[in-house]
Amino acid sequence: MSTKRPFRVVSQAVLALLAACAAQAARADDQPFLTLYTTDIATQGEHEFEQWLKWKGGHANESFNAFESRSALEYGITDDLQASLYLNYDWERVRPHGPLGPAETADAVGVSGELIWRAMNVYFDPFGLAFYAEPSFGATARGFETKILLQKNFLNDTLRTAVNINFEDNWEKNGSGGWDESSALELDAGVAYNITPEWSAGLELDNERGFDGLVLGGAASEQSDSFYLGPTIQYVGHPWSVTFGFQVQMPWAGNPAHVSGSVVDGYTAYDEHTRAMLRINRDF
Repeated sequence: MSTKRPFRVVSQAVLALLAACAAQAARADDQPFLTLYTTDIATQGEHEFEQWLKWKGGHANESFNAFESRSALEYGITDDLQASLYLNYDWERVRPHGPLGPAETADAVGVSGELIWRAMNVYFDPFGLAFYAEPSFGATARGFETKILLQKNFLNDTLRTAVNINFEDNWEKNGSGGWDESSALELDAGVAYNITPEWSAGLELDNERGFDGLVLGGAASEQSDSFYLGPTIQYVGHPWSVTFGFQVQMPWAGNPAHVSGSVVDGYTAYDEHTRAMLRINRDF
């Protein structure tokens, strides 16, 4: 037997191991989705800057455009606990189709904090499990959101699936100085595949239900039931990563409040019909 053959076999095994480690490093803490989270979070001491941009458009019977910006700093307190601080800016404009009326424009600035605690690590446990909390504060709007994050990987971690269950209470200041209460209950699911260690492609499906009143802190009455579907693509080239995706509202909307005109041709009339999202991250 040639003495070169064992050396070749060992060399190939080492190279395969290094390639696998490189692929794992490329996806150990990245988030391949835009409307939901995985349980992959920053390791202890890791810092990251994150910039979100989101556009929303399309209402029935009116022109609607909205823009959201979220600038964040993330920090790994421990390997299983991540904290983030966000600066948020929201802008929107609405104009009726006919008879034409004046456009109504509104904007808001706020801050929010985010805490994610991972109870089960998808790389060592049967599946990943984490819990998320985010309070938000602004002059005209406030909110509190909680999520249950689930993740399961397949095909040597190249295929990632995730499910998020979201509960959100919101308070918006009205013209009389009081606070109007609304809330949301969402079930989001996604699947992403690592085409290469740098590139991944995914698909996200969201079911979003809107309520009058509070689902977490009081009684709530369901008003809307919308579905969104769309692709996501991500490039990771450390220390940078870029993620882009878009979604369209599907014609599967429900009308739980039985309000005339709230669903048009299967779409929730006053939820956006299209949305596009871009996220840029940098580790430092």
